[in-house]
Amino acid sequence: MLIYRRTSLLESTAQTLVNTVNCVGIMGKGIALEFKKREPEMFAAYKRICDQKLLAPGKLWLWRGEDHLTLNFPTKLHWRNPSKLEWIEAGLRKFVENYKALGIGEVSFPRLGCGNGGLDWDDVRPLMERYLSPLPIQVYIHDFTVDIGLPEHMEAVANKLRGERASDSNFESFMQSLYRATDLVRGNLLDISSKSPIDAFIIDGHLKLRFEEREWTFDREDLRGVWVGLQKGLLTKEKAGWTSMEGGGPLLSLISLLPHVRPIQIQKAECQAELAVELLPTLGADEAIPESKKQIEMAWR
Repeated sequence: MLIYRRTSLLESTAQTLVNTVNCVGIMGKGIALEFKKREPEMFAAYKRICDQKLLAPGKLWLWRGEDHLTLNFPTKLHWRNPSKLEWIEAGLRKFVENYKALGIGEVSFPRLGCGNGGLDWDDVRPLMERYLSPLPIQVYIHDFTVDIGLPEHMEAVANKLRGERASDSNFESFMQSLYRATDLVRGNLLDISSKSPIDAFIIDGHLKLRFEEREWTFDREDLRGVWVGLQKGLLTKEKAGWTSMEGGGPLLSLISLLPHVRPIQIQKAECQAELAVELLPTLGADEAIPESKKQIEMAWR
């Protein structure tokens, strides 16, 4: 499934992050420079590969880091020259042909060849969608960032919760924070997207939400499923409302108050932008990295 994720790619908890590079061993600007700072050993290997003339558009180089994979994707020959659309397509074709064999199950892409590459996103976007949308793995494209803020009075509740509990690492602490948030925000909870009021209250241990003349009830097992979904990654309104379909959106607004999560904007192809929730980047559970006997410097040639 392809989802546009409006956060920094460098904050992504995806198993594999895509780094756009040239073929002359320079990571001097943009996202490549940030990867150089984060992965100095990778940069040294990348420079050696480029010095040996082994990297070219259409060849992808996979680096196995300590907590994620980095897929180095050539979008230009020399850093001084612009990218070409055919190079983007060649790399995407190579990715589609090889991702499964290398155990890639989740990946975050930037806008390939745009920015310093000089390509028009209106040309690159349909190309990326054509190759990536059909894949049976989770694919994210970080096209731009959107800061989803909370209304001021809800931010005050979130700050109070952060002061009371540093993080919620298990289901019981998640439930305690959720109940506490419901108590603190009583009568003042708003839907983050529409700014319409939501009534939230606890009755006999069950969470009840009332929004626009609709009411939903979530018991412990319903909320356990929500917690599990949050640990696995992106929590969408469909996953949050897995037992009470249309109640997922209002529930996300309440969960956004918790100290260990943040609301973000996502967009699925041909759909409107929507709210989702994820664990803060420093608290996300690491995705399994495929084991290898040694670092394969040129995984795809």
